[in-house]
Amino acid sequence: MNAPTKETLFHRSYWRAAVADLYSTRNLVFAALMVAMARVLALIPSIPIAHTKLSFSFPARAMCALVCGPVAGMAYGFVEDILSFILQPTGEFFFGYTISTMAGMLVYALCFYRRRVTVARIVVSNVLVNIFVNAMMGSLWTMMIRGGGYWGWFSVSLSKNLLTIVPKSVLLYFFFQALLPVLGRVGVLGKEGNDLIRAW
Repeated sequence: MNAPTKETLFHRSYWRAAVADLYSTRNLVFAALMVAMARVLALIPSIPIAHTKLSFSFPARAMCALVCGPVAGMAYGFVEDILSFILQPTGEFFFGYTISTMAGMLVYALCFYRRRVTVARIVVSNVLVNIFVNAMMGSLWTMMIRGGGYWGWFSVSLSKNLLTIVPKSVLLYFFFQALLPVLGRVGVLGKEGNDLIRAW
């Protein structure tokens, strides 16, 4: 991973670095480790919150997006979703959910890759993932599979996803606080790794 930068998403160098990170051996190994971590975390029983549940695999996805960037992150999302269905099949496979996993990885990468991690970015990333990916895209896939009206599925999904934004943000904050300094010391994040968390 490159050091935090002030480049915007529209800088050509930002995307050059993102593409280069797709071919980095270090990042490929790290992404493979995050796939394994996501599968292990998925074995932890979900926490019931009102009429929904909070699973634990998303911090590994966010960490991979932070280190590997948007291009490698979407590739990770594809592999991790397909592998999760093979290892832990739940119902019928539908490629739309693979697209959602890749989109979630893109959101996390755009919020964290080559950026300093702040509480604001953690919250914003989870708001975007929960509303636009999980609720909006997820409702489209549900409608295509089960039928019915889009807005009926969306209203139910939105209410569930709004409930988990704060718990997900808190969990992700402590996950980053625990692992970023370690990854900085071993060189995965570069010499600035220990300064990536900055509370807003």
